[in-house]
Amino acid sequence: MVGAMGTHPMSTNVVPREKWSLKSLFYSQFDSPTIEKKYNLNYLRKTYPPNHRLLVVILISHALINSLEIFSFKSISEKKNIIHLSILTISICLNILSLIIINRLKNRILSNIISIICLCPLTILSCLYPEECHIYLLIILIYSLANFSVLLSILMSISITVIITVLTLNSKICLVLLLITNIFGIYLNRLVDITMRSAYNQLCKNANVRGTLLSEHTLISKMIDSLMPRKYARVIMEDFDVFRERVQNVNISRQGEDELQMATFRPLHIERMENVSILFADIVGFTHMSSNKSASQLVSLLSDLYGRFDDLCVQMSCEKIATLGDCYYCVSGCPEPQEDHAKACVLMGLAMINAIEEFDQDNNEKVDMRVGVHSGSVNCGIVGTKKFKFDIFSNDVTLANKMESTGKPGYVHITEATHLLLKQDEFQFEEGLPYTSSNKVSIKTYFIGKRHLSHRITRKPPHMTLATAAAVAVASGVSLAVSLNETNDIPNQSEATPVTSPLLEEVAQARRATICEEELPQDLENLVNVENVNEKTFENEEKELVMAFNILTLKYKDDKLEKGFSAHFGSQSLLILEVILSILSLLFIYIYFPIKNFVSIIMGIIIGIKLILTLILIRFHRILLHWWILRHFIASFYLLSPLIIILTQISKYDDTTSPVFIVFISTYLILGASLSHLIKILIAILSISIYLPLIIFKSEMPKSSILDISICIFISLIVLYGITRQVEVARRSQYHVGHKSSEQQHEIEKERARADWLLRNILPEHVIEPLRLRGGSYSRNHPCVGVLFASLINFHVMYEEQYEGGKFYARILNEFYGDIEELFLNPRFSKIEKIKTIGATFMAASGLQADSNDQNSLESVCDLVDFALAFQSTMHRFNEALLNFAFEIRMGLNFGPVTAGVIGTTNLSYDIWGDTVNVASRMDSTGEQGRIQVPEHVALALEDKYKFDLRGEIDVKGKSRMTTYFLKAI
Repeated sequence: MVGAMGTHPMSTNVVPREKWSLKSLFYSQFDSPTIEKKYNLNYLRKTYPPNHRLLVVILISHALINSLEIFSFKSISEKKNIIHLSILTISICLNILSLIIINRLKNRILSNIISIICLCPLTILSCLYPEECHIYLLIILIYSLANFSVLLSILMSISITVIITVLTLNSKICLVLLLITNIFGIYLNRLVDITMRSAYNQLCKNANVRGTLLSEHTLISKMIDSLMPRKYARVIMEDFDVFRERVQNVNISRQGEDELQMATFRPLHIERMENVSILFADIVGFTHMSSNKSASQLVSLLSDLYGRFDDLCVQMSCEKIATLGDCYYCVSGCPEPQEDHAKACVLMGLAMINAIEEFDQDNNEKVDMRVGVHSGSVNCGIVGTKKFKFDIFSNDVTLANKMESTGKPGYVHITEATHLLLKQDEFQFEEGLPYTSSNKVSIKTYFIGKRHLSHRITRKPPHMTLATAAAVAVASGVSLAVSLNETNDIPNQSEATPVTSPLLEEVAQARRATICEEELPQDLENLVNVENVNEKTFENEEKELVMAFNILTLKYKDDKLEKGFSAHFGSQSLLILEVILSILSLLFIYIYFPIKNFVSIIMGIIIGIKLILTLILIRFHRILLHWWILRHFIASFYLLSPLIIILTQISKYDDTTSPVFIVFISTYLILGASLSHLIKILIAILSISIYLPLIIFKSEMPKSSILDISICIFISLIVLYGITRQVEVARRSQYHVGHKSSEQQHEIEKERARADWLLRNILPEHVIEPLRLRGGSYSRNHPCVGVLFASLINFHVMYEEQYEGGKFYARILNEFYGDIEELFLNPRFSKIEKIKTIGATFMAASGLQADSNDQNSLESVCDLVDFALAFQSTMHRFNEALLNFAFEIRMGLNFGPVTAGVIGTTNLSYDIWGDTVNVASRMDSTGEQGRIQVPEHVALALEDKYKFDLRGEIDVKGKSRMTTYFLKAI
């Protein structure tokens, strides 16, 4: 009636482009034949049986009440009453019989036949006794509870109306009431059918969304598992909201005058692991190999080699940690304990030496492997807030690194701690030179020589590297276990390459199967997954629906859901439609009654108030209809208006008011689709309590007629209750599935936000899209990239494993890196990428974005210099919060050409290589405390913007002597 009484496809926050997939108003079918078939089957199994049972209850109640009247107040011997009673008895028998077979029906035609059989006795009564009120009940039941299409319902109702008209030639005025009943019946039929189809439509989408949500969870899990151990992946995802809130607080503090101080620590996921073995491996001859290679060739070779190592890692039960340029390191016994961790690491080292020989044979290269292994304890977990990477650090990790650097090609260099964990008969040991640690302790070392195998332990990967294809898998969340077919190499990275591998095809399919608001199809025909949804999915959805609300009051058990439904009102179009129906009904009633001036005045006043109130509601419906009480008060006025006309006629026209009153109870009060059925019953009871006393005390009708009217009114009340309950159940079901869809949609968006956030904290944003567009390859030569290394040179002085195994100091390092990484939120540093952290060394670069070199090539370098200065300032502020200690920093900066790419098959990583990177690292390692050291060409290029102090010539590994400068602080 009012806006509150309309139906809506769903709550406003679900999917705004939701549409009913109906071919037409009077031929309601889904566009997809499969969906239509499933809907009909589901309707016959779930919806029709309770509707039919309600129909049977009404018909049996009608038969019993009328039979009781005949037995109690009429003569059974009369022929008329015998026929009447026989028909009622047949009606009871037929309806009871229909209850037995109704649940076995799987064909809509058979269900139509059953409904016709059940209604047949009432139809006969209506034709035999047209002056009684059976006809109005019959028509409304045909449209509402019987399983008929709207066209069949109209055809049957018109046929019965014509028959009644012929039989009642003297009272053609009854056609007016029959017309009202048919109009309301058609409206009710369409309202219920569209509501149910819309609910089923949304139920299908819910099932599809749920499947998509499960797929999203699976894809994200696979993605994260390919990047870090699962136990850490779960807790990192849980911290998404914490990190997001902190970023928002940082942005707010930057906008204000005073900087917001964060009182809480950032999430830290570090644990101490005892009894582990650490392996470091370095490629000997990498510089020579990379000197004459293009970007794509170098990344392809590294991906080939590291892909073999990644496969061996899985076979040897080791956990890959990272690649540092041409260095590869992993651990055994961490994060999951392992008894034979030392043996696993040594076998891994020996296998890597054999693998690099096979790599040389396959690629016509001459490189070798130097491996170092040490056993001890580590702190493992995630440090920092950007570019998450599972890492290990401890004094034992440093010692394992020393074993690699002091080793020799083709051998695994181990410490005495590892030697004691190995069986003497398993390997051939060669004693090495003792190693003197930083605390002057001499450590025995041993060498284990390479094995001579008669078989290959690795296979040559396809031309399209596993690394780049796997990177696409990570970017799209697809399993890395999918095999790859041979594909052509990618000679030109600027051109898109067709997707030909099963992995990338799975990526495309996964994306096509994803549902989001922007990609929602216009109808269910496009939802291919819906057509494959099994029946159990719908059963689960419907069980949840049944459990959602109270079976008596129909109120949701969830107060929040009930409050949302109470505040929900329908569209303006339905509001206008119900207002038109209410005004038409008043006009028909006005035509039905003898026209009197007094009645005309009242009629005009009521219609005028309705029109004015309707215009106000259309303009201000969101404000006026927000309140439940006001909404129901307005609706009650609309519904009670015919009663006013009826009461004005009751004194002189009792015989004509009765049919109108019955129509009012059984049909008119069905208007107001979203009005509670209990409120409508209350209005009906209130109307009856006013009407019946008036006709009893003020009319001269015989008691038998009053009894007949009372029985008809009582049956009409039963019909009203049954039908309004049916409408409300349909609406609540529709709202429930819409609400559930909204929740699932929100969950998908949240998971996507998490996945997107995690992805951009693994790979640089400018890398993700090219990975997808170029068939799974990313490697690029950059002519001008700034590279920065910053090391906390005294962190090892602070770091002490005697207290909490070093976890306390890991938290300090985590907080320090977190403060540094918040600098990236500043727009000035938005194009600077954190490459990695290596213990207490932080590596960043600028100029890696695709458009960075299109303008001033040195602009990105200047940004990096400013970042380095901000880095120092941030460290000074951080030191103010430390007690009895202050970090000391040493920094090195360089710019020039670099090669960037994504490598790996298990722990994927984005990295940069080249002489520029090596020199930047040397500028750090040979620098001085608190200074930023740069090579000569950097100082000369930036002398217009920054001031430099000449340091002079220094020895630089691999470069002999170089002239360097220190940047002056501004």
